[in-house]
Amino acid sequence: MSPPTTQVPNESADRRWFEDGHEKHHVPLAPAVPIDPTVNTWSRFGPTFEAYEYSGWIDESISWKTDCYIGDWSPLLKARVKGPEAQAFFEFISTNRWPNFKPGQAKHAIFCQDNGCVVGEGLVLMLAKDDFIFTSGPGTVWLAYQFQFGRKKFDATLELVTDDWFLLQVQGPRSAKLLNEVTAEGVQDIEFMHYKELSIDGTKFLCLRQGVSGELGFELWGPAEDARKIYSSIVDAGKPHNLRQLGARTKMVNHVEAAFATPGADFIPAVHAPSSNKELAEFRRYAKSIGFDFDLHVSKASGSYGTDPVLYHNTPFDLNWGWLVNLNHDFIGRDALAKLKADPPQKLVTLVWNKDDVADVFASLFRPESYEYMEMPRNLLGNVVGSSVSVGSQTVGYAVSRCYSYWFKEMISLGIILKEHSSPGTAVSVRWGSEGSKQKIIKAIVQPAPYKEDKRRWKIE
Repeated sequence: MSPPTTQVPNESADRRWFEDGHEKHHVPLAPAVPIDPTVNTWSRFGPTFEAYEYSGWIDESISWKTDCYIGDWSPLLKARVKGPEAQAFFEFISTNRWPNFKPGQAKHAIFCQDNGCVVGEGLVLMLAKDDFIFTSGPGTVWLAYQFQFGRKKFDATLELVTDDWFLLQVQGPRSAKLLNEVTAEGVQDIEFMHYKELSIDGTKFLCLRQGVSGELGFELWGPAEDARKIYSSIVDAGKPHNLRQLGARTKMVNHVEAAFATPGADFIPAVHAPSSNKELAEFRRYAKSIGFDFDLHVSKASGSYGTDPVLYHNTPFDLNWGWLVNLNHDFIGRDALAKLKADPPQKLVTLVWNKDDVADVFASLFRPESYEYMEMPRNLLGNVVGSSVSVGSQTVGYAVSRCYSYWFKEMISLGIILKEHSSPGTAVSVRWGSEGSKQKIIKAIVQPAPYKEDKRRWKIE
């Protein structure tokens, strides 16, 4: 009788079985990232699902300060605009004007409606003089609507290319050294908001020096079919650099520490008011017809400040983007912003919440009546939790994106408050908890936004 055979574990076979099972049952996992069978919890990101955690949210949240991470933003919507008037189109729907925009560069574009409030924002790369690619969430929907049905026509073409491109981020102080080792060309000569072509084992992609970590970092753009190869190659090469894979639970922590306001978390796209604006009503119908329901995806609000989406409509000045408002050209929202630019009433700040008050919120879970729970480290996208901010008896604004920073050992948030109360060190009160729930008054101190030092432009060593 032959001895019994022993099944030798085969990691690649196990992974293939896991992937086949998900594909068979049509689970829409993020396609750019190889599936990790050790991950048990998944979170929605756009139309797909991504890993909630890899090495744990605390470990992942310190990665971009000490070492580096790789994360996937491929599900973000993307549009490509080509033609002799492609740049003119972008400038008409943007607060920005780019007379010196050149291939190899990227810009942050801000889109407003007529009252000056932000409808969307995103990143635009100039691939050639008449060829641009743009990525965002709600901003891409607004761009597509304005191109097809907007008040001006341009000699250009537009194609939605979300599924054609991957978009990865490699961020942190060791990111440059890692990419210098794994790519043939290296990143040493890439300036901030510039990109160049790199390759890994002959597979080419674009590498943009940019990111939302507030640290040295890069965004990688390339053909979707090459995503897993590039991702896996970087993960393998990143082991000596203590590279972490970034899960959904930690993804938005850096947005708060580095003060990157985000639709659906810090503000709600201004598509709801004024109610008399027929263009906005038509736009919402258009968006819903192509599968992007603003009421479902980015218009939910809760917290003591209120649930009306209009409360969270903001101008670029409210969100630290005033420097991106150029009045020397014609664009949607120009007249309203021109009236505000000299002296905007509100400012984006960081609020540092009192530790004892926060601890009491968690301690209340062990008492008969508890306060509203604080998700750790923060709430995910899809619901703006607005907490009223007061000085004495006066409401001076609201806090959003309450977030525990393990790096700082602080509970922090962004705050949009009246400018006269925005000086660092100002004491304010935050009302935690939705209307109808038990509410807690939490002391807080105003600090600059960003809270963490901005190191994105630091010299690559």
